[in-house]
Amino acid sequence: MTYKDELDRIRCELIERREDLERELDELPEGELLITDHNGLRKYIQRMPVKGNRKKEHRYGIKRKPDVLNGLVRKEYVSETLKVIDQDIRALELACKRYKPIDEETVMRRFLEEYPELVSGIYHKTIDPEDWVKRLPRIDNVFPENLKHTAADGTKSRSKNELYIASRLDHHGIIYRWDCPTGIPGLYRNPDFSILRRRDWRVIYWEHCGMMDDPDYRKKNEIRLKDYEKAGIVPWDNLIITYDTIEGGLRGDLVEAMIKSWLL
Repeated sequence: MTYKDELDRIRCELIERREDLERELDELPEGELLITDHNGLRKYIQRMPVKGNRKKEHRYGIKRKPDVLNGLVRKEYVSETLKVIDQDIRALELACKRYKPIDEETVMRRFLEEYPELVSGIYHKTIDPEDWVKRLPRIDNVFPENLKHTAADGTKSRSKNELYIASRLDHHGIIYRWDCPTGIPGLYRNPDFSILRRRDWRVIYWEHCGMMDDPDYRKKNEIRLKDYEKAGIVPWDNLIITYDTIEGGLRGDLVEAMIKSWLL
């Protein structure tokens, strides 16, 4: 939904609300409420204007007529609300008329109409997933002897938990690559998973830290995360991290939550 669609939705809701209030207004008592104070005595009066066969204005005391009094109070609210609604509808109609889309495709199209020679340098929103996958070669020469597990597509994995994560990514139809260089200058690390998020075509990385009960592993992991941070790869932005121990203990429900929250 675009911002213009949202503006139009609000306008339609206000029009419906106005129609409801106009119908209610027809059912409320005739005339208007007047309130006077005389010697500390407050009077509530129903003022009946000149109308039809009524040749002059009439006024009736309604202090002892609570239904009429409450009806006229409600009428004041409805009348004022209708004025505000009319103002809001006019403002929204003007906003819709003047609205200009801000999505990348539209903005860039206007820009390129003026500067067509710059088309090759403009990033267009969509990415060809097949081309993205082809451009990410997997690095298998890091501890290749540990590649003991095989995924459904034949890819070798170092841990059963990485295999599980991959199976859930496959289940949701998510585009990803294993153990690939990020392409970020100065970062010589390959995240366990590089994932192409379809909703914004952003690359999200996933590291599974599988031996957190090993002190040496924890130290190395701290260094790895600092390297990622220096390169602009940070948790809860473009980096997902899951943890485990040598004995195992990965929670599948958390993996599923990560996927649904960050990748779909």
